[in-house]
Amino acid sequence: MSLSAFDGNMTTERTVYFSSRGLQVVGILRVPKSPAPDRKGAAIVVSHPGGGVKEQTAGLYARLLAKKGFITLAFDAAYQGESSGEPRGLEDPSQRVEDIKSAVTYLSLLSEVDPERIAALGLCASGGYVNFAAQTDLRIKAVAGVSSVDFGSMIREGVKNTAAEAPASALADTLAGAAKARLAEAKGEEYGQLPFAPDDPKTVPEAFPTLYKEAADYYRTPRGSHCRSTNRFPLRSTDLLANFDAFAFNRFISPRPLLMISGTDADTKYFSEIAIENAQEPKELFLVPGKSHIDLYDDPSAVLPKLVEFYANSVSA
Repeated sequence: MSLSAFDGNMTTERTVYFSSRGLQVVGILRVPKSPAPDRKGAAIVVSHPGGGVKEQTAGLYARLLAKKGFITLAFDAAYQGESSGEPRGLEDPSQRVEDIKSAVTYLSLLSEVDPERIAALGLCASGGYVNFAAQTDLRIKAVAGVSSVDFGSMIREGVKNTAAEAPASALADTLAGAAKARLAEAKGEEYGQLPFAPDDPKTVPEAFPTLYKEAADYYRTPRGSHCRSTNRFPLRSTDLLANFDAFAFNRFISPRPLLMISGTDADTKYFSEIAIENAQEPKELFLVPGKSHIDLYDDPSAVLPKLVEFYANSVSA
């Protein structure tokens, strides 16, 4: 692992590699140095949104938290970004959760890290994945989600209480398409793929949730686009996601602390509320006034102080 960059003279960063169910996962490890605060070897696994890569919002949060003294590891999920796995773009919740647990294992073996001080941060879909991972992986000592989503619920129901809410019949049609896509893939034929976000913000119907237009504005314009964030996932991902429930067993996280952060104007705020409702103490729902789901991807100004306080009290006190 070679040193690749310096970040503001307060952190070093290097590209690292670890295994997750036999697949190679590629991440960026950031290690603070003086004058960053001493966090006693506390480390945070930072997991990216569905369709994202480590260089986007996950990388931003990882870099900012490292400047605050925390060792951070942002990584590309298996099948995505620079990590290995075929078919490319597959969104497999079981694998995504395993990637998080494998990242915890990797950090636990580093000399810089205190394995009793490892936490997790998930953004968007990974807000659901880190909750799910922490329910049974007791090595994760604190959990936070920003603009969190239960991707399984979105496949089943769309975005609730909006024009993008989906009837039960829509799921049946989706799963029928997924079955056909599996056969096409097995035959070496072209198989169906779905976009994570609309390719053009201008094509989003006016009645749709702001999430869709803003996601297109972030991922499909210079604001947040990245060459390895392709905006496509195989249709058969939907039969892996449809019965995934991110927050059903959140009570298992207690007595470890849970922090869920959402904008007050986010179409997805109800996911954070469900996560908190299903959890036991200590837990907190932190709302950022006037902010939407995507706003928090590249404007962490109101979020960062809360995250620093949370992780300082829970894994570096």
